Amino acid sequence: MKKIISIIIIALLYVWACTPDNPSMDFGSIPDDGRIKVFDVADDNSFMFVNGLQGAVLPPKWDLGNGQTAVGDTVYAGYAFTGTYTVTMTYYNGTKEVSVSKSIKITQDNMALVSDPVYNMLTGGIDALNGKTWVLDSLRTGHIRLWRRQTGQESDDKKAPLFYAGTGMYDDEIRFKLLGAECTYENHGQSYSHGGTIDGVAQYRIEQLRQMGSVTGVTASPKGDFIVNYTPGMQPQKWSLTKRELNGKMYYYLKLTGGAYMFFYRGNSPSDIEYRIDSIADNYLRVVHAETYPASRATAKWEDHYLLVPKGYPILPEVPTQPDPPKEETIKENFESASKSLAFTLSDMESNPWGLPSYSTVRNVSMTEPNPSDSIARVVRGSGYNERLTLSRNYTFNLSSKNKLKMQVYLPKTNNYDGVNLKPTVSVSLVDSKNSALTVVKTQTILSSNYGKWVDVVFDFSDSSAITSFNTWVIQFGGQYTKGTSASPGIFYFDNIELVN
Repeated sequence: MKKIISIIIIALLYVWACTPDNPSMDFGSIPDDGRIKVFDVADDNSFMFVNGLQGAVLPPKWDLGNGQTAVGDTVYAGYAFTGTYTVTMTYYNGTKEVSVSKSIKITQDNMALVSDPVYNMLTGGIDALNGKTWVLDSLRTGHIRLWRRQTGQESDDKKAPLFYAGTGMYDDEIRFKLLGAECTYENHGQSYSHGGTIDGVAQYRIEQLRQMGSVTGVTASPKGDFIVNYTPGMQPQKWSLTKRELNGKMYYYLKLTGGAYMFFYRGNSPSDIEYRIDSIADNYLRVVHAETYPASRATAKWEDHYLLVPKGYPILPEVPTQPDPPKEETIKENFESASKSLAFTLSDMESNPWGLPSYSTVRNVSMTEPNPSDSIARVVRGSGYNERLTLSRNYTFNLSSKNKLKMQVYLPKTNNYDGVNLKPTVSVSLVDSKNSALTVVKTQTILSSNYGKWVDVVFDFSDSSAITSFNTWVIQFGGQYTKGTSASPGIFYFDNIELVN
């Protein structure tokens, strides 16, 4: 009944929001360049935010101040803890994006908004008045894992038990309290930080720590990084949880502010210390930090994994995660529909000043048999290294029934196949993204008599159909060549790609 009443209240308030005779419902003043109307929809710290700007070109984007974002003219948010939250609406005024903000002040906690089990496992719940303290699971291999996922330069460094002994890391603790969303990072005076020069800035991470708190001393570590005399800038610090999708799965993201971080500082920026929760139980926590800044760390796709247990809890084996079983792979695309079933990504390991390579859908250049289709795919090669189309999946392949990839290709006569490093070839690779050494390549060479014609080609992977760790397809036109050399540009077309028996 309470839920039904709340829905009725929300509906009534939405009507009031559209009625200019109720200005008293609007919180705060309205800036000249935009409006945010705020309505208290219940007595549980929940609000409705309405875009009061008339004639907006696109629905506005919202930063709700509690770690959540939304898009639309009417959005909702709840605030579990006391404090002042800044709600920002960003809209397009026809020329540029403009932002306007309002403050929402919460004077009383509402724990009903954080009844999610993840909140309780992280903090100990509402009955844990002093919160819950976590430490590194230091006696386990992989308690810290530094994983570089850049294609061709992968590395997976799982640290041995007590690898960082003597660096001041293993007596660090981090405590989370549900009440007030408080977080306390206790380092007993010393912290550990990634060192060295990044993008030309010496001791890059140390400079970030100076922005987060007080740094009174830096000592080189025998492990290659730095021991830092560090005090967080805010006491206590704060935490928040949000839930987002990644590769088709939903994850909780834990954001720390005020100078807290997880044991080994490899942060993106002082205002963006965020960890993805990959696994959590009452006595186990595994978090992942994706290094998305600066540019070189994002390009390298660094991920930092940390395994934690509650303080005082005995060391236990890691809770294994069961991989999803291989899925029967299906590929079928004729490029006729505006909605494509295959999301190819075009990669180029070196920048090209002419804006090449490129990948697009175009009208058929030769609507003759065997391919009278209207639309086809086009790949324009530049002179860069490793230009190729990648189709990455979030599952591994079961190729036991379908393992032959067929397509139609068209190689124009105008390409200079006798030029520098440009061949009349089409290659398809099956790749295990977690083990790039496991790659199977099949190549077809088009005869000169078939230049300027549609040709059927088949790539037979039946000899690799028993392997169940492949999760990526790679298509390359014109051949691969030695890095550091140049190549002649070229145009290639393909269509009607399908995985068959």
